[in-house]
Amino acid sequence: MNENQKRQLSALDEYINKVYVLVLIMIPGAATCAGVLYTFEKIMGWLPEVNLTAMVIFDITCLIYLTIGFFFIKTGFTDGLVRDSRLKAGKIFLVMVMFIQFNFIVYMIPSKDFWGFAFYFVLLMSFFLDYKMVAWASAAIIASLTVSWIVRADVILPLRDSMFMAELLNRIVCVALSLPTLVLLTYLVQHFLVNAKKDEMERNNERVEHVLQSVQELSENLLSAGTVLSQISENESASVEELSATSEQLLEGSNRLGSKTEESIDNLNELDKWKSVVADNVEKVETTSRDLLDKSRENEQMLADLKEINGEVSDSMSATIDVARRLSEAVQQIGTTLNLISEISSSTNLLALNASIEAARAGESGKGFAVVAQEVGNLANSTKDSLNEVEEVIKKVQDNVDEITEHVNENSSKLEKQEEYFINVFAGIKDMTQLLGASVDAVKTMGEAHDKQALVIQDTVSINKEIAEDVRSENTQFSSINGMVENNANDISKITAQVSAINEMVDKINQLLS
Repeated sequence: MNENQKRQLSALDEYINKVYVLVLIMIPGAATCAGVLYTFEKIMGWLPEVNLTAMVIFDITCLIYLTIGFFFIKTGFTDGLVRDSRLKAGKIFLVMVMFIQFNFIVYMIPSKDFWGFAFYFVLLMSFFLDYKMVAWASAAIIASLTVSWIVRADVILPLRDSMFMAELLNRIVCVALSLPTLVLLTYLVQHFLVNAKKDEMERNNERVEHVLQSVQELSENLLSAGTVLSQISENESASVEELSATSEQLLEGSNRLGSKTEESIDNLNELDKWKSVVADNVEKVETTSRDLLDKSRENEQMLADLKEINGEVSDSMSATIDVARRLSEAVQQIGTTLNLISEISSSTNLLALNASIEAARAGESGKGFAVVAQEVGNLANSTKDSLNEVEEVIKKVQDNVDEITEHVNENSSKLEKQEEYFINVFAGIKDMTQLLGASVDAVKTMGEAHDKQALVIQDTVSINKEIAEDVRSENTQFSSINGMVENNANDISKITAQVSAINEMVDKINQLLS
């Protein structure tokens, strides 16, 4: 429940809210306390005649009634006020709890003085200011006491001695006077509060009439202030129309400025795009130049290596020529040896012929044949020596031929390597040519981008000039608006004064309403 709802509740409503909660806790709570007390007395052995099972049942019912009481409290409110249906049900519940638990204790506990607690229960119910409820509770208590005095007279009534009749009469008179008195008191209080509430409503009506009169006077003052405000409003209307026309012009100018600004932004974006193109091409030219420098250094190194190889080839060729010269000399020696062998061969042929002749003459003249044979042997030995010399010469020739072959192979390998270097040099020169072509294309693209940038910059400058002219025109219009604003400021000061007067009247109305 918020503060506004609290203010709307009357004093009687607030009272009922509090009593509803209080009594729903106190009556079941009092019964529960009685159950705890009597259970303690039973445990201590002070109530030997009381049945323990009945006492446990009584305690359980007390807890049940207390739980039901909390349920009524939990569900009994709507918008901060006890519901009528729940209030009626709560009253019936309390009367039943009082009647049941009171009789339970009367017939369970052997006490001659418990009848005095009847006034406590009835007094709690009188908090509701419902004399009917108090009357029903009083009647139930009187009936219960009457029946119990008859049924259990030996336990509940006073001792039968000389004071028996006096004490019984005192009880009857006490009950007969006290309970109807509570009913009467409840009726009077309830009736008095109702009348007090009516008086309060009449006083409130008088206050409302007074407030209405004051409000009427204030409404006349508000009418006067409204007339003044209406005149000021007419003046403001004319100013607003003029401001509207000026605002339209400013809007058109702003639109033009917006379109020009967008066009300028597009041009700047295009400049930015070409800037990236130029940057890319510059980077490409730089990379290409770096690659060209690296290629040139590689070609320079290859040419140096080629020069060194050419020197080695030249030296190898010189060695080859020398070997060929020595081979020629060896060949000449072979020719001389071959001539000697030819002469020896001729002599051998002659000796063989003579030996043939002498053999023909054979017979007994073996001496001549022996001489010839000796000569042939000498020639053969000479031929053998010559052949040895020929073998040595041939061996020298063979060694020279092998050396020549080795040099020739070495020269062939070096020539192949030289050819490879020449191929690499040619490929490097070809790559340099391609890189130079790419560099030229990049430079050409940079030139075109620069031309386009120049055109865009020229267009942007022209647009900025137009924007500057529009800004000067708007400044003139803003000066005109400033004059109108000053005039409006005077009117606003008048409006402020009227508003202050209206606020004072509103404060008075609030005071009257509060």
